[in-house]
Amino acid sequence: MSHTVEIKQNQDWKEETLELRSILDETRLNAEIKWGKPAYTYNGKVIVVIQAFKKYFALLFYKGYLLSDPKKVLQKAGPNTKVGRQIRFENVAEIRKLKSTIKSYVKEAAELEKQAAKKVSKN
Repeated sequence: MSHTVEIKQNQDWKEETLELRSILDETRLNAEIKWGKPAYTYNGKVIVVIQAFKKYFALLFYKGYLLSDPKKVLQKAGPNTKVGRQIRFENVAEIRKLKSTIKSYVKEAAELEKQAAKKVSKN
């Protein structure tokens, strides 16, 4: 996926988009566009989506309810959210401060997806 495509979609959050992408690009996930949003996948399954909102910028974990969240940074996107969770940011400094946490959570989410794939292949 081109950084240009994503930056056009998130013009108000250009610096934050680039910072988050630089962290996610260090993972072994595939960068794609899903639902018109930048997403990172494992074996075609969505792990995280980058989403810009009016007052904040977020990294959404597609199956975030499964994550252990030891740093207590995950939030529901809304009151009726069942599965997804997000980490919200308001500036680049917040992203940089949570870099190791982001990488750890992404790794855990990918591992959970790998385990689910193994269970399905056994059946």
